[in-house]
Amino acid sequence: MSRPLVEVEIEGKKLNAVLDTGSRRSYIKSEIAEQFPAVTVHPFEAKLGGETLKLEEGRVVSGIVKDSLGSAYRFGDILFPVKYLGEENGREVHVLFGAIILEDWGTVIDESITPPQVDYSILRKGELLEL
Repeated sequence: MSRPLVEVEIEGKKLNAVLDTGSRRSYIKSEIAEQFPAVTVHPFEAKLGGETLKLEEGRVVSGIVKDSLGSAYRFGDILFPVKYLGEENGREVHVLFGAIILEDWGTVIDESITPPQVDYSILRKGELLEL
């Protein structure tokens, strides 16, 4: 089964993002991330595409993410820059949203439908809170 692919807009560019509940953190292609402010994080290792990466900084990225109905929601978070995120359904992946941010957004993925339908219940209600 493929991971849901959604449209995001970052700095006016329409990009492909995959929703990956099997990934804890969220990632963005390095070439896109360069323009955003860097933040130092406690170093960690991530396994992406069969490769182990050591990451020491994230980027504060903001943009717009769309659900399956085309509704758009603003987001801002720390994404970790990586060189390559692969392809999904024959399309290049620019952003990978992991479980932490998906949970924050109240993401519901209905995989009984092809392609999977996506709803961001917390973003939709405007109830995003930092606890």
